[in-house]
Amino acid sequence: MGHSPISKKGSSRDAASKIARQRMSVLELAQELGNVAEACRQRGMDRTSFYEWKRRFQTQGLDGLKDLPRIHKSHPQTTPPEIVEKIKALANDETGNAHITPSGR
Repeated sequence: MGHSPISKKGSSRDAASKIARQRMSVLELAQELGNVAEACRQRGMDRTSFYEWKRRFQTQGLDGLKDLPRIHKSHPQTTPPEIVEKIKALANDETGNAHITPSGR
């Protein structure tokens, strides 16, 4: 009753903050225990990840503990496959010898 719909943007922001707080808790536990390996064992985190999160926290604060945006599978400036094939065809004749000159002739 009186509940407003939660937007996906707000929901993902909350999820990112929750993940950041979980990662922060491992950093705090390691400091409290004085033992990184034990803190990682207790929280199910490998030490390589721990040190990555520690470095990001030191340089970026709590925002550094949030997940980074995903990398797109296709880069917008990637040469299209059909152009790559044309370049390959122009670069090699039937004997496999390259025929590219600086002037393009």
